[in-house]
Amino acid sequence: MIISLQVKFAGLDIPDDFLKMMEEKTGCKIVKGFSDDADIVVFAGKPEPGRKTVFMQSISAGVNHLDFKNIDKKIVICSNADAWSIPVAEHAVALILAKYKNICESNIAIRNGNYNRKLSESIYGQTVGIMGYGGIGREVAIRAKAFGMHTIGLGRTEKKDPALDVFSMDSEYVAKNSDVILISLPLNIHTRGMIDYKFLSSVKGNIIVNVGRSEIVNRDDMIKFLKENKNKWFLTDVWWGEPEIKGEIPENVIITPHVAGLARNFMQVPVEKAFENVVAYIHGNPRNIVNRNDYI
Repeated sequence: MIISLQVKFAGLDIPDDFLKMMEEKTGCKIVKGFSDDADIVVFAGKPEPGRKTVFMQSISAGVNHLDFKNIDKKIVICSNADAWSIPVAEHAVALILAKYKNICESNIAIRNGNYNRKLSESIYGQTVGIMGYGGIGREVAIRAKAFGMHTIGLGRTEKKDPALDVFSMDSEYVAKNSDVILISLPLNIHTRGMIDYKFLSSVKGNIIVNVGRSEIVNRDDMIKFLKENKNKWFLTDVWWGEPEIKGEIPENVIITPHVAGLARNFMQVPVEKAFENVVAYIHGNPRNIVNRNDYI
């Protein structure tokens, strides 16, 4: 079999010796770039299946960017869920701590000659509501518990996990009982625009963190909500229309340029996990098969 490796992702460099090792592991020939004869496509970015393609494996966690309507239904598509979870969870916790400990504000103030020892807050005893309790959500919960936080997880199917204090399938319950809202949902037809003005207005706490996709949050509703509630903060690794950042960014926003998963010393891990799933597919038991109905 032939594997077409299609990587359109800045900063993701896959060395040749690693590919040789993957050829031995999979028993397949690996071709860089498009191949019309490829049985399998491993991709980061927008893939091009060939005429023989029967399986597609994403290196990135999400697959919301795929044009499912134009991908043959016979092709099995797998996401790389959980592969990026550790660095993304670290980034989420870093954003939370940055706000609770006034790190960004203190840095700017001191640089401007204002030595103000403003009181910060502790996250100990606070509750984080994790919307989307998958790989990222669980890694956040583990780290939150280490800081002494309480944890609520939201998902479509009930999960029991020692890192969770409460599991709920009710987003309103999470909103009304959390000091921090953490968005780690996948973007699909069920979650697009899910965080709207009604939801935001029901949030008990003052901090909303997004390490998912920007479109999960309704932009107009969020901007309006932040302008009306100066004590509420939006801490986000994603922004609408990125990389072009257009329009006003309210003062009560801390933003990073979609780098949560981009840890220099971790970049090979998602690639390894993608190829592990290729091997699993060859043996007849692939993980993270995408349900097309969630995207069409």
